[in-house]
Amino acid sequence: MINMSGDGLKQEYVTKYLAGGDDKFYRTILVLALKKLVLIDNGTYKGASPHLEYLGYYDQFIILYRREGDEVYLRIAKMLRKVAHKIYRIMLKKKMTAPDTRFLNLV
Repeated sequence: MINMSGDGLKQEYVTKYLAGGDDKFYRTILVLALKKLVLIDNGTYKGASPHLEYLGYYDQFIILYRREGDEVYLRIAKMLRKVAHKIYRIMLKKKMTAPDTRFLNLV
């Protein structure tokens, strides 16, 4: 499902986070996920579903946080999970995915 290693994630996401801060980073990954939704609608996207992809990245950043103890990893993980839930809710409304127990359904 996820094709990026922990080191690749650190290089890509930590530099984006440190360059822009919380709000800009959140908007950036949300826009990337929304672009993937558009590609899914068009039928041209061939990767993992964006909500599952970002949930997987969340898990990897939680593991990095537990291993290394850097607070930045925890903040990035929280934002990735927030985006995953937002995209999941959008996909549910558009009937693009089935209910999944890993996400909040009664909000």
